[in-house]
Amino acid sequence: MIALNYPIVIYPCDEGGYVAEVPALKGCLAQGETLAETLDELETVKQLWMETAEKLGRSLPDINRAIEKVKSLSVS
Repeated sequence: MIALNYPIVIYPCDEGGYVAEVPALKGCLAQGETLAETLDELETVKQLWMETAEKLGRSLPDINRAIEKVKSLSVS
């Protein structure tokens, strides 16, 4: 499987730690106490998400559209 670099969004939690998500992959998010822990967990979740999509015969979202969507959100 090809590792695609979809854009991610990271934000701090009110109770501490961080949440990171891949907006293009619905439901693909992770949280952790540290930024490094959060990013490691997100990489695991992303790989599982893509493996599941492949097993189900679903195509992955277009990475260029995903990038444009995140860019548009960041200027809002």
